[in-house]
Amino acid sequence: MPLAKSTAPDLLESLYDGAMNPERWPRFLGQLAARFDGGTASLRITDIEKPLVYTSFTQGFDAEANRRYMEESVAVDLFRDALSAAPLGTTLASHEVVSDREFERSAHYQLVFRPNGNFYAMGAQFERQASRAAHIGVHRPRRAGPFSRSEQRELDIFYPHLKRAARMMQLMGEFEVALGQARAALDCLPYGVWLMDRKRRCQWFNAVAEEAMQTHVYGLGLSGERLQLQDAMEESRWRSVSDRVSRGENSADVMPLGHSGATLVAMQYRRPCARALMGSEEEALLVFLLDPERPVKPNAQRLHTLYGLTQAEIRLLGELLRGYELSEISACLNLSIHTVRAQLKSVMRKVGVTRQVQLIRKLLMVCAALPSDGGAH
Repeated sequence: MPLAKSTAPDLLESLYDGAMNPERWPRFLGQLAARFDGGTASLRITDIEKPLVYTSFTQGFDAEANRRYMEESVAVDLFRDALSAAPLGTTLASHEVVSDREFERSAHYQLVFRPNGNFYAMGAQFERQASRAAHIGVHRPRRAGPFSRSEQRELDIFYPHLKRAARMMQLMGEFEVALGQARAALDCLPYGVWLMDRKRRCQWFNAVAEEAMQTHVYGLGLSGERLQLQDAMEESRWRSVSDRVSRGENSADVMPLGHSGATLVAMQYRRPCARALMGSEEEALLVFLLDPERPVKPNAQRLHTLYGLTQAEIRLLGELLRGYELSEISACLNLSIHTVRAQLKSVMRKVGVTRQVQLIRKLLMVCAALPSDGGAH
């Protein structure tokens, strides 16, 4: 039986909305319940062998009855074993599993169905992985009568979509875990990082960047979702720097922050556009906050392996990443300015860049790493 044209688009749209945003599952469940003259609908992830509910989405349920089911009544659910024993995606109606008389006397009816004003149910498990199963169910009052065979066949139509939705939810979950791990790693970096759009609106920043904006140590703050400098002249300079990079006039630019010794490094960043399917990109801005008091220690082994840099050249990079000028590096390392310049020229040749700002960009994006060579930050 094909889905009715008047209802199928809305139902499938809200189904996939639920897969992308679990907070929207109740909308789909409400539409599904209404389609079958039901009072309630549920989507639950349960354990096949143990009376455990891992995840639950419901629509129309009495809050206390739902809580009781989650914590206690799942153990007396008369349909769990039948659903688990049936082939995946097979729709079962409650009156086929247990007689009306037996169900009316059961704890399952008294604790869950009766408080919700329901008596009949139909549903199926549409996904199983290891010991877990995903189950969809709709329920309605006794006066509406048991679910018919034709209604069961109609519910069957949704199972391929529910299976795809379950896969989408799993992939989204894996992505969220990976994203969380990446953010945790960026939070451990000793320098601030902001990701901005072309209008300089902050879309993400790490822990060091957040601390800098909250404490205003560098004169940085957040205003209207934008990174802003409190000093008017520095704010004007910052706008010019970020605009030049955003327009592509410079691939990267550096701006000293007053007398603090810290610097902002703005860089172009191109990323896939979330709204496009075929590889389109949107321009963004990556901004780094470098402070000599919070040194970035280069990964010496990695730099040596990637570019063949010497220990002396790596020491030079360490000072450069602290935000020091060449004259300051010369004094710090007790080297002549000519030696420092020669080392810097050698490093840029090996790394494959022609400008100092490009070198800093490459180091921050590729080589500056979390402690992996014995250093602690």
